[in-house]
Amino acid sequence: MSLLVAKEAARAFGIGRHRRAALGGCSFEAARGEIVGVVGPNGAGKTTLLRLVAGDIGLTSGSMLVAGFRAGTRAARRCVGVAPDPPVVPPELTGTEWLTYLASHRATSGGEATRLVAEAVELAELQEFAGRGTAGYSRGMLQRLALAAATIAGTDVVVLDETLGGIDPLVHRRLRHQVMGLAERGRLVLIASHDLGAVERLATRVLVLVRGVIRADVPTARLVAERVAEITLTGSALAGVGRLLSRYRGSVRTGAGLAVPLSGGLTVEQVLAACRQDRIAVAASRVRYRALEDILVDAVGVDGRVA
Repeated sequence: MSLLVAKEAARAFGIGRHRRAALGGCSFEAARGEIVGVVGPNGAGKTTLLRLVAGDIGLTSGSMLVAGFRAGTRAARRCVGVAPDPPVVPPELTGTEWLTYLASHRATSGGEATRLVAEAVELAELQEFAGRGTAGYSRGMLQRLALAAATIAGTDVVVLDETLGGIDPLVHRRLRHQVMGLAERGRLVLIASHDLGAVERLATRVLVLVRGVIRADVPTARLVAERVAEITLTGSALAGVGRLLSRYRGSVRTGAGLAVPLSGGLTVEQVLAACRQDRIAVAASRVRYRALEDILVDAVGVDGRVA
């Protein structure tokens, strides 16, 4: 059974001629144990979608259910925990005090609150500094505390909005491990980020948003089954890029040549043979797995330009 169900979910801001659709008719479902990445150019509607799930704003039209409850209702909001960027934490409290305060709003007894805090501290590996004042926390510490707070605030869904950005590689790796642990425990995790590499490593599937519309819904497992030939051309040969782009559907320009999806039985050897036939000098070539960046470029390319 799906934990999150959106049907033609839309949100607009402004009035009259200034009215703007931030999200336009998005439909998708997500289940427990999934980590769903939400990517797209600036202004694509990523944060709007997450705020709708969290219940911070309401729908203009369409519907959205969280654990069977209408998004934005008190019951639905209790199901969702949000780790915003930057983290919002009272600087006069310690990490433990902040988590205890949040747990007091969800727990029905002191014992349950203590358990929730202990589980959150363990999951986010906060034991070393949970007793310190948050005013002295580094960004990485604050990100881990925000993740812990989100697990207490929401029972079923954890929303991460750029939570993995701007932290050192070791903390980044820890956070990824903790996010995967949430999914393994049966939570649904929604993560929006410009760090496509992190999303690619974490997410089980990715929604690509462009101008408020879902242009692709891609299982990340599919990426490792698809390959791309990167062809580097010499300076004079770059004039032949246009011919190759028209020949190979889905290919895109790169800084020094083009990238060609190897689909439908196409091989890099066939691409190189075509270059020789057209007298296009190839400086180098390599084959790599298809990346999330390729999916994003394809989706944005529907509009003919990258935002």
